[in-house]
Amino acid sequence: MSPDRSCPGGAEADRPGPAADPLAPYVRLAVAGLIRRGDGRAAATETRSTDGATWLLLHRIEPLDAWDPPGGRMEEGEDLAAAVKREVAEETGLTVQVGGPCYAKLVFYKGERVLVVNMACRATGDLDHITLEPDGATEWRWVSVREWEDLAAAGQTSFRTLDVRRVTRMATVVLETEEE
Repeated sequence: MSPDRSCPGGAEADRPGPAADPLAPYVRLAVAGLIRRGDGRAAATETRSTDGATWLLLHRIEPLDAWDPPGGRMEEGEDLAAAVKREVAEETGLTVQVGGPCYAKLVFYKGERVLVVNMACRATGDLDHITLEPDGATEWRWVSVREWEDLAAAGQTSFRTLDVRRVTRMATVVLETEEE
């Protein structure tokens, strides 16, 4: 099994050691907050959303120059919801309501196998006032599904185009189900 080079830290999987072994029987858990802005219920059924909804992405330079949702590794004793709330607050200053998990993918990141559980979230408060942590992302922006797919096609996100479609569709379904 070869490492997925489209994922964060893919190049680091070549480092020697058990953490980079794709057959190792363990993974670290991480979360990513898929924060949706806008209503747009049509996104759940369309392949390419034109509903006006946007998603929060952060631009990180290290360890991989990429635009991705806020997130990070879980800490001991945290459940998925607590971890994503903490990570989003640390990285953006936003408070989120968590709808639930909507997509997971295995990546190699900083020499470790990491299972990233993407969590559908709804931010509360001022969505245009984001405070980035000093040692984290360099900038942020709200992007449409099409813009995120374009970033994927250009290799500027750790998500593949198909991942973007799947994750945004599933996050929309989770958030809509929560509203019912």
